[in-house]
Amino acid sequence: MKKLFWIIIIIVVVLILWWLWQSGGDLRNLPQLPGVSEEDTTTQIQQDLNQIDLGDIDQEFQSIDTDLNNL
Repeated sequence: MKKLFWIIIIIVVVLILWWLWQSGGDLRNLPQLPGVSEEDTTTQIQQDLNQIDLGDIDQEFQSIDTDLNNL
């Protein structure tokens, strides 16, 4: 019984890994974060935060606002 359990677990893990590989679940293609400095001052932390690109947040929330107004 234990042998059958481990065989099923191995098959499930292999199937999940195969599915991730086929669906493009490559973890190496994650977006790169900007480097931060080692300095721990308020101005340097503020500069690091300003370097983060969040994209056009207003445009992203515009569709949400439209959906909420249609309720």
